Amino acid sequence: MRPSHTYFSTSQTAQMLGLSVGTIQRMVATGVLQAYTTQGGHRRILASSVRDYCQAKGVPMSDFLPVSAGLCVVHDASMPTPVQQALGQMGHVLLVSHPLELAGLREDCAAFFMDAHVGWLDWPDLRRPMGLAPDARFIVYNSADLSPEQHQAVALHAQLWPGDISADLVAGFLLGIRGWQPPLAADTSHHH
Repeated sequence: MRPSHTYFSTSQTAQMLGLSVGTIQRMVATGVLQAYTTQGGHRRILASSVRDYCQAKGVPMSDFLPVSAGLCVVHDASMPTPVQQALGQMGHVLLVSHPLELAGLREDCAAFFMDAHVGWLDWPDLRRPMGLAPDARFIVYNSADLSPEQHQAVALHAQLWPGDISADLVAGFLLGIRGWQPPLAADTSHHH
């Protein structure tokens, strides 16, 4: 684990410790691991709590590979619960519904899926997420709901997806992320 990580998702913690998500949830419920719950209802387990658990159990920290939220999904309260649950079970997906949840994000986050309905993302230049992960790819979903002016401005920084997010969309992106090439900034004529 790298010190820049202040918390982990339930699935990331389960992956690091070689335990099931259910076991991690029980460990949080019984106080073995310290966590907080986001506005979206997701547990975020404090990295210090995971370190303390490993030290108490004699598990060397060097045994863990750095776990990254390879993909960050910024959403608002309207995201359907089944979609949140499906995305929450994906190992390298971090769900964010509040700006403070971006605080522990690693700089090597590969991509951001951002809901066009989220007002705190500093539209249209995406200053906040681009400042956190300058090398990430940016995908704005629900982009059909942007005004024509917002659409044009956001297209300079992000790939646009007119519809809502789904677990299949994210899974497909994760599968193809190594082969994906960002569009040229000057080419805004083709948007998906």
